[in-house]
Amino acid sequence: MKYRAILVTAAVVASTLMMPVASEAAGTLLRAKFSFDGLANCDNPPVRNFPVHGEGTGELSVDRSATLDMDSTVEGKVRLNATLGAAPTEAPGGSASLHVLGKHTLRAVRDYPNNVIIINMTVRGSACSMTIENRLKPGKRQYTFYNGSGLSYCARPQITHSECTAY
Repeated sequence: MKYRAILVTAAVVASTLMMPVASEAAGTLLRAKFSFDGLANCDNPPVRNFPVHGEGTGELSVDRSATLDMDSTVEGKVRLNATLGAAPTEAPGGSASLHVLGKHTLRAVRDYPNNVIIINMTVRGSACSMTIENRLKPGKRQYTFYNGSGLSYCARPQITHSECTAY
């Protein structure tokens, strides 16, 4: 499906959301569950109000490796692996990176040719909050997302719902 560009947004969100933050009893692993819904409108391929849904889990190990498992309506099941604080890693249509913003907050960044998606996840005890921001790069007018076979050109994606839970 060429409409995977929309879920690319979701995947980006997910890749950035792979920043879990609830510690297990042994203190060796941080975990979070997340979900998101949104709508996408693209010029290429032409699609309007395409519903996007994704959900999954993220884990951060004490060795700073992170894993994200996500299932979405666009790309199906996806597993992403990264190292916290490392240089951006190559990802389809761009790159992805993870950063620590503070004791309780992680940031995931998905970089595309025309735009950047930034996801911040904060976990304090059993409370978890998440923000998703889409930014155009200077001089760009359309958002680009990888759709499985190339780039899709879209309007700003609308995130209609997002949530996370520490576990």
